Amino acid sequence: MDKLAVGIVRTSHGVQGYVKVKSYSGETAHFSEMREVLLIKNKREKAYRIESVKSIHDGVLIKFEGIDTPEAGKLLAGYEIWAERSASAPLEEGEFYAADVIGCNVCFQGKEVGVVKSIIENGATDLLEVRVDEETRIIPVTEQFVGEIDIEAKTIELKDDWVLL
Repeated sequence: MDKLAVGIVRTSHGVQGYVKVKSYSGETAHFSEMREVLLIKNKREKAYRIESVKSIHDGVLIKFEGIDTPEAGKLLAGYEIWAERSASAPLEEGEFYAADVIGCNVCFQGKEVGVVKSIIENGATDLLEVRVDEETRIIPVTEQFVGEIDIEAKTIELKDDWVLL
């Protein structure tokens, strides 16, 4: 199965067991299409069926089957929501899922200089955590530093290499 992290459970909401969810993409419409998800936290996994989804101003409310009280909902706080890739937020031209960038080779002038280990969300711009030899470097995902991102070829073009120093 090809799953992606699509959001995180924040806290319970109301008295019927709904939980408040923050969408990682900022999009929420795709949650209404989901029927089953996997919740993951600290290497613990729980599969749940979704009974109901409601949009709210800063996220979405989800009612999971078997979670019927606020107390039960609070126990899910901090769990990431993983869904099938096909149920994830649709991508616009030039967008990609963070999971697809992990493991990409970072290349400068045609030579591999590192491998992406993770993406750090920084507010203003995302940052690539890149393993270079035995060290870690941080590269801002901006036009100044990053050129073409080719998910199919698993490569990311680095425009300026001084950021690796």
